Amino acid sequence: MVFKCQEDSFLREYTSKVLKCEKTNESIVEYGKVSKFDGYQITLENTILFPAGGGQPHDKGWLNDTEVLQVLRKGDEALHFTLEPITEGSEVVQKIDWQRRFDHMQQHTGQHLLSAILEKEHNLPTTSWWLGAEECFVELDSTTIKYENIKTAEERCNKLISDGISVNVKFFKANDPALNEAHTRGLPKDCIDTIRVICIGDVDENMCCGTHVTNLSQLQMIKLLGTEPGKKGKTNLRFIVGNRVVKTFQKMLDREKALTGLLKNEPSKHEELVSKMQKNMKLSNKNLQNVLAELAQCQIDNIKNSNPKPKYFCLFKRESTPEFNRIICKGLESDDIFILLASEDPDKTKEGQIILQGPEVHCNALGQQIMDTLKGKGAFKNGKFQGKAGDVGNFNKCTKIIEEYFNNV
Repeated sequence: MVFKCQEDSFLREYTSKVLKCEKTNESIVEYGKVSKFDGYQITLENTILFPAGGGQPHDKGWLNDTEVLQVLRKGDEALHFTLEPITEGSEVVQKIDWQRRFDHMQQHTGQHLLSAILEKEHNLPTTSWWLGAEECFVELDSTTIKYENIKTAEERCNKLISDGISVNVKFFKANDPALNEAHTRGLPKDCIDTIRVICIGDVDENMCCGTHVTNLSQLQMIKLLGTEPGKKGKTNLRFIVGNRVVKTFQKMLDREKALTGLLKNEPSKHEELVSKMQKNMKLSNKNLQNVLAELAQCQIDNIKNSNPKPKYFCLFKRESTPEFNRIICKGLESDDIFILLASEDPDKTKEGQIILQGPEVHCNALGQQIMDTLKGKGAFKNGKFQGKAGDVGNFNKCTKIIEEYFNNV
């Protein structure tokens, strides 16, 4: 059947009778994210809530005051997922989440327009598309897309939008010869009786089960965001349409305002200031590495010049780097000293890196106990253990374990 939402995509309220109310535990799918559900599926005589299909996500809304969390198509029925049951035979007022619906309409019609221009004017056919929560993309049958083609396609689409080209829906029965003039980029398998064709002026005729605007001017504008590799030699072209462009622009303005406050300079200077900061940071990191290398050598010299030479050496330095620890291990690898070094991961509280090195007899006696205390993960290789610690906060406990061991050796 053709649902009411497909006859009139702008209908926001509609009254219909409940035919069935059944228990269901079928999952909820929201922009590709699957979550468990335990509730009811409601079948109505007709519906203005669009069931997911043709690349377009489902609508949300209400049946009286009962929230509809998902709508799915099963054959010629639309199943409305609710947490509460509704009496069979009763009439309900359907209300639609219009903001979500109109956003989907803008993205979907925008995709039809974009795909038509890319295929007809740039020989870039669309093989599939995705409508996400924040961005959309069309999958194009090409390994690479030239920047000039992207720029030209965006300008062409926005020109047609500003021209206010009409968008019409035509209905055909299956096998109608008129359908030969239209093509499809994928219809749900159960769309086999009445076929809808979305006509964008003389630009495109495409079979589709989704909801659409009635005039390209309602799209406001389209913005192409760039490309990324797709599946099996294809390319994904990311885009947003209409209100999503406005929201994205506002987010960019908010970020720019925040950066202006942090950098204390006008937006036109941001790139220059960040570039200077990166250069200064590289220089600072280089200087830090040199200082840490000199400090590591001092530690090595102090140990080698000690008399008597220590049996073990433990050091936990929060700011140390893996290179700092490697220098110490390398400098003392010819000495029969048991070494335990640890540093803290600046991005993860209590987690860090550990190195354990020394005579095999001591490593065998202490290794597992130290790993358990520090919640370490890794393996011994060539007489040395190097890995991750889940809790470097227990380093002092390890120091006491090592001290007691060597006092009794």
